[in-house]
Amino acid sequence: MIVNQKESARALMIFSGIWAGLVIVFALSFFELFYSPMWLRIGLAVVIGLIALFFYIGGYCYVHVEVENNANLMVKYYNLFPVGRKFKAFRIPLQNFHHHEIRFGAAGMVSKLVLFQRMQGGVAKYPPVGLSAMGKTGREKLSAFLRKLEKR
Repeated sequence: MIVNQKESARALMIFSGIWAGLVIVFALSFFELFYSPMWLRIGLAVVIGLIALFFYIGGYCYVHVEVENNANLMVKYYNLFPVGRKFKAFRIPLQNFHHHEIRFGAAGMVSKLVLFQRMQGGVAKYPPVGLSAMGKTGREKLSAFLRKLEKR
């Protein structure tokens, strides 16, 4: 069983802290406590929005991967972004599990797991599961776990 609970909690805390800090600075800029030109306020608003957008679409997910009853590979995941969370899961029979890929994007800052299943007409690809909240060692453990299942 592979779970990234600690890493996902840490990623959520870091995002929340940075985002809340920037929102506080943005709000304080309107109280005239310090000199803040309009371009600074607009820049802060853009940065706040971009950080939220990156966290939402960047593949920061809680991931739980396990073998159920020695028959199925069960993958459960949800996006860590606090708004609009959707819990998703899929089950692949172990005898039909073909292979997996871990893909990287955005200069290595975003990683996604893609699983493949044997079907009658070929190979089916599942939707990517975000692994950006998982550290390098966690991704390596997950990859080793899935490689063992591929050899069955």
